[in-house]
Amino acid sequence: MSVTRWPLRCAMTAALMVCGVAGFAQDSRTPIHVHRVATGNVDGLKSAIGLSVQACRAAKQLPLGGQVQMPSDTYLGKLPVVETEEYFDGANHATYSTLRRVAADPASSTCQLMLFLERSAWSGQICGNATSGNSTSVNKLLNYERPEPPHVTVTNVAASRAGCGRSAKQYDVSGLPTEDAGGAQCVWDSDVIAKDLRKAGVAAEGHKKGSPEADFCLYARQPIYVHNGHHELVVLKSSGSTEGDVLDQLLGENTAYLNDRLAGFTDGSPIPADRFSAASVRNFLAQPAKTPLGDNR
Repeated sequence: MSVTRWPLRCAMTAALMVCGVAGFAQDSRTPIHVHRVATGNVDGLKSAIGLSVQACRAAKQLPLGGQVQMPSDTYLGKLPVVETEEYFDGANHATYSTLRRVAADPASSTCQLMLFLERSAWSGQICGNATSGNSTSVNKLLNYERPEPPHVTVTNVAASRAGCGRSAKQYDVSGLPTEDAGGAQCVWDSDVIAKDLRKAGVAAEGHKKGSPEADFCLYARQPIYVHNGHHELVVLKSSGSTEGDVLDQLLGENTAYLNDRLAGFTDGSPIPADRFSAASVRNFLAQPAKTPLGDNR
């Protein structure tokens, strides 16, 4: 669940040769930590829970139908369906992401509801050695005919990333409208793209509230984090309407994928070195793949 979206942005504007602006960006100096969370469509999440219970009952040859004791709307409304912590510090970068889903437990004889978790992580040097890994996907954990046991895959990444050893172009946000992301000001990436297009003589509109198109609000003071020519977008929040989205109404997760929000942010505060270690990735991925819902559901 990487937030590296620069290649997509360049693809949208490459034909006009306006990806970036004149001048080159200096390496970023201060460490940045971004914590984003996203909640889902409550009605869709409840629909998905009901579907999981019926699938579990069918697999165990239990009577179908009947009531399902749903978690409360308050619990589901606050559930961080998607959660990401991202760290930038000079040559180092790390991303830790979690997907959560309430569903019937394949290991339960009565299809008891549990909270299932899927994790992915990348941590290390942007232009050097890093560690990447993921846990078993929620979909595989919840294959009721043949559920997979939880396992973790971890690999070493030695290849440098795109742009390393080159000069990163500046990302011009001057004159663009900003808004509060919940502790820091941000600018919409679509506004930056539109500005570049207009400089090239092409009519373009920027961010549209309520648009179904995915858009990302970038840290206004430092929209990209640069090291040795490689650059990552510093995303504080995103947007994308799911109105009329049938899949979102059925499962409730698309709302979360498109609308994460800032839950924590620091710029200039020291980041513990172990956040960029292989051990940190392994420890993060080794956490339980399922937990009880708890008493506050």
